[in-house]
Amino acid sequence: MRFLLLIAAALFATMTMPTAVQANLAEETAKVDDLRSIREIKHLQALWGHLALRGQWQDMAALAEPDAKVTAPQGEFAGREGIVGWLRDSQGDGADGIAADRLNLRLFLSPVITLAPDGQNATGRWHEISMTGEVAVNAGWAGGTWVIQYRNSASGWRIAAMEYFSQFAGSYEQGWSHEAETLVRAPYHYTPDQVGRILPKREAVVPRAQAELDREADLLLQMGMMQNLASAFGYYLDRGMYEDVAELFYSDNGIYAEGEGNFIGQEGILRYLSRFGPPGLDHGELNDRPQLMPLVSISEGGAIGVVRTFEIGMSGQHGGKGYWSATLNAFLMMRGPDGKWRISLLTRQPIMRADYDEGWAHPLPAALPVPHDGVADRPARKPNSAYPDQALEPLPTVAARLFVEASPEETPFAPTPNALAKAEAFDGAENVSNAYGYYIDQFAWRQTAGLFARDGWKELSYIGTFIGRERVLGSLIQRYGEGGPNDAFQAIHQKTQPYVTIQDEHGEKAFVRTRLFQFNSSSSGPGSWISGIYENQVVKEDGIWRIHGMDLDYVWLGDYASGWTGIDPAASARFGPGEEAIRAFAPDAPLRGEVFAPYPSIRPMGFHFTNPATGRKPAVQLQWSDGHRFPAAE
Repeated sequence: MRFLLLIAAALFATMTMPTAVQANLAEETAKVDDLRSIREIKHLQALWGHLALRGQWQDMAALAEPDAKVTAPQGEFAGREGIVGWLRDSQGDGADGIAADRLNLRLFLSPVITLAPDGQNATGRWHEISMTGEVAVNAGWAGGTWVIQYRNSASGWRIAAMEYFSQFAGSYEQGWSHEAETLVRAPYHYTPDQVGRILPKREAVVPRAQAELDREADLLLQMGMMQNLASAFGYYLDRGMYEDVAELFYSDNGIYAEGEGNFIGQEGILRYLSRFGPPGLDHGELNDRPQLMPLVSISEGGAIGVVRTFEIGMSGQHGGKGYWSATLNAFLMMRGPDGKWRISLLTRQPIMRADYDEGWAHPLPAALPVPHDGVADRPARKPNSAYPDQALEPLPTVAARLFVEASPEETPFAPTPNALAKAEAFDGAENVSNAYGYYIDQFAWRQTAGLFARDGWKELSYIGTFIGRERVLGSLIQRYGEGGPNDAFQAIHQKTQPYVTIQDEHGEKAFVRTRLFQFNSSSSGPGSWISGIYENQVVKEDGIWRIHGMDLDYVWLGDYASGWTGIDPAASARFGPGEEAIRAFAPDAPLRGEVFAPYPSIRPMGFHFTNPATGRKPAVQLQWSDGHRFPAAE
């Protein structure tokens, strides 16, 4: 009877709640639900890639609706059993699972997610990069764009339809290319306004209590902060900033490297990092370690979480050897009494390492060589399970969940003020940044300019800075014309590894750092790469996320045949126009930082953020700019 009275009281309170309060709660509930939906969709698609590495075809098909359809180069496939058959035949060579001597890396990158007005359907656009092979038999590349329909069902968000648009493919020996005559570019499922308005304006049928909404909004915000920490790890590792890496950890915790052992405390972490070389980067040294396809799970208590990433290593010495590697990272994170996230334990599982000249059909031992002073504090529990020696174990089922049950030991935190708006900024920044890459791939200059704020500014590579949406548009048309892309060549601008910093208490102004992971494909020969760092400013203007500022620093440009270690130091300058041509553009301000990709020279790299755990400032800290001038870096 007491229980029934409580239920009745709750219903009566809802019935007598003022209409305006009910409407506000209904709208707030829809926003929280919809932002969680976006996170669940990204999580689902990253999970798909993590499962593909292990050949878990049944688990992948379970992420699709029973009536889902896939349109792929191999044909059309319907239903879960049809999807299992397609996956088994196209990725597993007809077998269940992935054999130890096979590699099946399927990286889903650069998501642009738009929700339908009802919040129950969504569309996503993704790049997929495939690195596949069999020891001593073959190795290959493939790349394409997926346009994926999602549906919110009784089982949660599921894939309703997938359509693949091939961009390139090829063997490792020959490199990737494409046929211009058969190239079909993926249509856009969004406009600039739609990509920036990430939450539909709607009301939930059943409003939730404000306290519950505040708690869940804070969880979504904390997930963004956790992903920032994993991204910072990668950016610091790139540049040999080992003290910054070590400061991301709790001082008495460390790294567990599978097959090697535990490295404990700050000293142990630094000892582990010594296998990447001395601190910093010497002339001609490359140590790029993109952190890709994050799987983020957080406890419902908001104090413990895990971020899983794929790390693709591109390393070596200019004029010497270059290397590929692939590593699985699992960051166990905890939120301290100060509210900041730190890494409690990083588990690194080396998957593949190969000489650039040989490729992964002829792999090296997956783990990096151990320097004489880089031994573990404690030995490994078991050998590393890595290609080509042993098949990977199945992915833990807990990785499939966005929110997991709270631990009794967790210390409760008060929700962050305005958490929902701040959490939304993470997804708004990523959506517009990635949409930019997809638009410029197809020379869609008017849509590109439509992503910018009215007074937004953009650096035009090698030329200068243009301020205001119309000036941005004019500079793009002046530089590239409006004839559309040339099907004989594709520039595939993948924006990855976002690090988002909220700049105001309203959650309407943010910095976002992303990595340019660009593949170029030609119909007449092997492709090429461009690597760089974007530091973008984004603002919410009239309720729509826009790009307020776009700074791009190239790091290296490499041809496939010679790789990054064979780069001609003067090669990037060939894209730069002469002084007379630059004067004809009449830029509003100069470029910030390097004009041309400096590698093999090592130049200062700017960061907009300080160390997220300790506040340590980078050597060059970038400040917010209005485009007319760039405040002096601290």
